[in-house]
Amino acid sequence: MSEPYNYGSNNSQKATHAALPPPKSTSSGNRNIVEKRFLAPGAAFGPLKAGDLRSPQDSPPRRINDLPTELIILILDAALDEVVTLPYYQGGYYLDRLKTLAAVCSTWRSTIQNTPSFWAHIESTITSDEMNYMLRKSGKRNLAFRYVMKADSGHDFRSLAGLDSPLDSSYFFELASSNMFRCSSLLAGVTSYRQLAHILESPAPVLRDATVIASDCRFNEPVSLFGGQAGGLETLWLSHINIQWDSGLPPKLRRFKVSYTNAPIAWLPHPRQVVSALSNCSGLEVVDLSGAIMVPGPLEWPGLGVQGPMVELPTLKELKIENMMIAGSAYIIQHLSTPPLQNLELTERLRIHSEPVALLLYPPSRLLLESIRGALPSCDKVILEIGYQHLVLEIEGVGGHVHLLLHCTDPDELTRWLAEEFASELSSVPELKLGVSSMLYESELQSLPKLIEALKSVVRLHCPLVQAAAGVLVEHLAWPYLAGDGWRWHWPRLKHLRLDEAYNWNELALTMLRERYGASQEENGGTSDGIPKWYPSPLTTLSLRGMDVLHPETYQEILNIVGEEVMEEDACVD
Repeated sequence: MSEPYNYGSNNSQKATHAALPPPKSTSSGNRNIVEKRFLAPGAAFGPLKAGDLRSPQDSPPRRINDLPTELIILILDAALDEVVTLPYYQGGYYLDRLKTLAAVCSTWRSTIQNTPSFWAHIESTITSDEMNYMLRKSGKRNLAFRYVMKADSGHDFRSLAGLDSPLDSSYFFELASSNMFRCSSLLAGVTSYRQLAHILESPAPVLRDATVIASDCRFNEPVSLFGGQAGGLETLWLSHINIQWDSGLPPKLRRFKVSYTNAPIAWLPHPRQVVSALSNCSGLEVVDLSGAIMVPGPLEWPGLGVQGPMVELPTLKELKIENMMIAGSAYIIQHLSTPPLQNLELTERLRIHSEPVALLLYPPSRLLLESIRGALPSCDKVILEIGYQHLVLEIEGVGGHVHLLLHCTDPDELTRWLAEEFASELSSVPELKLGVSSMLYESELQSLPKLIEALKSVVRLHCPLVQAAAGVLVEHLAWPYLAGDGWRWHWPRLKHLRLDEAYNWNELALTMLRERYGASQEENGGTSDGIPKWYPSPLTTLSLRGMDVLHPETYQEILNIVGEEVMEEDACVD
């Protein structure tokens, strides 16, 4: 068969049908060859300097086609990398880019023709003739398959190829499934995974990374991932794929993400199945269970109270569970033994059913305890939002990230648990963002004062919504407390204060600031106990959004207390 691009004689080899070991990195290998062969000892790989060349008679190449073959391959690799690394929903331009590079000069054309690795990236946006040509030219190299659901408008892949053959997706799937034993990378975005069923169940012993995203759930047949023969797979991302969880996961998996949205309940894994599947992969670093992984109620998950074996994941760094009910998330983290995580996220973004948060806290999970304990000491900020059957806890900082977003019947229980378990770690937190729903009564916030008291080093306080807890906040800031060595003020380091809706409790806000800082900057007063007030006010910034418009007199009194230079300009409230 003639060559589609008329690049010269076809010296391609017949495609092999035997499984091969994974290829070595072409870029790093060629870089070492070039350094040893063309550079003097100790010379850096980069712009040439005097003495870098191996012999005095050598000189830098004057024309682009005079470069060493190894260096040309590095340049071509870099030029192709831009289209190779596109996400699953883009791409389809690889062969077009290869053709453009081959047209630069005869040397580059010859290099491309004689380098099998350049022909090992096969996409669904080319014709069957082109696929077969690339398959032959790839020789014994491992292959990368990319299926693109839709090509971007403005790119006619058939005209780029100079051929009239129609694009045939079914042929791509057939070619890919029959060559999965040579596939090291699979990337596909499809409407239904019915199209990829044969590919997903074909043995793939050299597969290293796979991303398969389906957009609907109309095909219900569960698949056994790569026939249980993907022993080298390290990265796996699946969406809307009904997998056989009981068959386990590939043993060398390091990064695993699976997501569902509006999937049939039969697809959704029981938490015990998740734990069992993860037990096969002791080298996991990232686990992400995303989407609507939920059931209508706890009765759909019988046996959650039955304890199972602990699963050791000594290298796990990140665990994300989204939209799984508290009971399911609790079961999973209570059965995983890991080091403190760099990122732990348990989030319910869809409200279906509220459960007691105590299911997550008792018995305490070592994974949860140690991840919070590791994140708090060096954190930048703690975010706490308490709502009606809703709570958010987020800890941000270099020591780690913990994010809990839960629909629960007892949000105050988490506040109490934090204050009791982490009093020492909370004492060094520099910033607090506190939000309390106006639907709550102060009686429902019994543990909040204890938590606020544990936060001894707050420098920045931001309260987007705190009217329901305004009394708690005023009590904490307005009056000193008696310590063992005398009277002390809470939060002595407080420099930045932002109260977004203090216009709803403007008199309380004025009382709090007057009692803490005095009636004005000129007054060096004291409390009724004789304790000096802060003089002058140590605040660097104070933000009272909308107060100047809604309560100008109160705003002016506060201005007299803290000083005009401290006040920040804020947008007016509608």
